[in-house]
Amino acid sequence: MLHIFVFLVLIAIIAPALVIVPQSFTSLNYFVYPIKEFSLKWYQKFFENPEWITSLERSLLIAVCVAIFATFIGTLAALAVNKLNFKGKSVFLNIMLTPMIVPVVITGVALYASFAKIGLNNSIPGLVLAHSLLAIPMVFLTMSTAFARFDQNLELAAMSMGSTPIGAFFKVTVPGVRASLVTSALLSFVTSLDEVVVTIFVSGANTKTLPMVMWENLRTTINPTLAVAATFLLVLTLGMYVIKEIVESRTKG
Repeated sequence: MLHIFVFLVLIAIIAPALVIVPQSFTSLNYFVYPIKEFSLKWYQKFFENPEWITSLERSLLIAVCVAIFATFIGTLAALAVNKLNFKGKSVFLNIMLTPMIVPVVITGVALYASFAKIGLNNSIPGLVLAHSLLAIPMVFLTMSTAFARFDQNLELAAMSMGSTPIGAFFKVTVPGVRASLVTSALLSFVTSLDEVVVTIFVSGANTKTLPMVMWENLRTTINPTLAVAATFLLVLTLGMYVIKEIVESRTKG
């Protein structure tokens, strides 16, 4: 019964996003239901437009960099909290979670002012850092939970058999929290891929991401090319979820 309830909740959450997918196959120049005639012309227009393709490639590049960087930093922070006792630990925890609490608009304004002083606005590294700031708290929470559940005696047993602390960590701890690491990376990837508010503040003419181009087109003209872009984002997001489930199922197996 619980599985049925969870499935219905997921359908209710995903259904509004799925409505846009059929619109990417319409032959008309506007959105309308029911669709009278299906066509692939908007996909052709999408792939023939350098702005759309370049922004998609840029979004994927930034998302991959964010997944690596945010997972690395968030995991180190979670490991420090799990392993060490130090003064100001509660303050450190609050600071790590601050980006999840502060409104994204405020974060965007603060990053714009900060990056302007060091020349990171309208740059790929600036976008990676900005998106990572939003993704790190999620990695931190995920990995903190994973390390808290992991049996530390396994690591101690490995060291008692001659392994170094670093060796025990990579040979015992990392495999034990592998599913959480993959989940953290995928969450970071999706967070970067869908981010638009902070991107508006720190991006420029040469660093537009796919959501940014979508937002600009919404302000000027609305046509099914937007549905094509939204479909790509939706497929990528759902694909990350499927990968996560596969990794978790194999880990449990």
